[in-house]
Amino acid sequence: MQKIIIVLASILLALILGCTSSSKTTAGSDKRPLRFRAQAGLNSGGIVENTNKKDFANAPVDAFTGATKPGYNVGTHVLIPVWKHALETGIDYMINNQTFTYKHPEIGYMGERTISTSQFMIPFMASFSMCKKNNPEGNLQLKFGYVAQYNILSVSDQGLLPDYSVNHFSGGLGFGISATPWKFKNGTRMGFYLDLYRGTQIYKDFYNQSSFKMPGSSYGKFGIIYQFK
Repeated sequence: MQKIIIVLASILLALILGCTSSSKTTAGSDKRPLRFRAQAGLNSGGIVENTNKKDFANAPVDAFTGATKPGYNVGTHVLIPVWKHALETGIDYMINNQTFTYKHPEIGYMGERTISTSQFMIPFMASFSMCKKNNPEGNLQLKFGYVAQYNILSVSDQGLLPDYSVNHFSGGLGFGISATPWKFKNGTRMGFYLDLYRGTQIYKDFYNQSSFKMPGSSYGKFGIIYQFK
């Protein structure tokens, strides 16, 4: 998953470096319509667990560990023209699967906790258009802003495990790059996106307390965009 994200990020970076923005815009560029997009792809992340064993005196190295499996995401976005750029918003659904392993018999915790995290997300992103020579909306967009999340956790326990609590609402800063270089005869476009996010805490237990610095939420997601006419 990480290698794929790195490769895709390298491709997008090459597009940025090879892209020359035109200072000229079409006569109707100040009256650009809303642009609607559907997107789908893969992701990695979800709950950011605490890995700093210094927070626990005399705890073994593997007292608490976490593993994340690839998930998937789908969404619909709208680009609202704002001057020469846009505000991007919409709704996304993302699911992540993680397993937390507890090996701390000294205090009575032994077993595994499997967590499936479903998230409904609303991004509020400033989207800056680039590569506008043949496309007033830009073939490439750089975006950053705030992402609000509503979290639903499905938890399955095996063994003697600590109590936990869930924050159903979370949020944080997002950054993304999207490109729609392929245009079809009917005016629609296709491309791809890469989004990164780091936000507030979703899951709390003995090893992931609010007072610790590391616990939070994050993701990296990428996939395919279909932009309607």
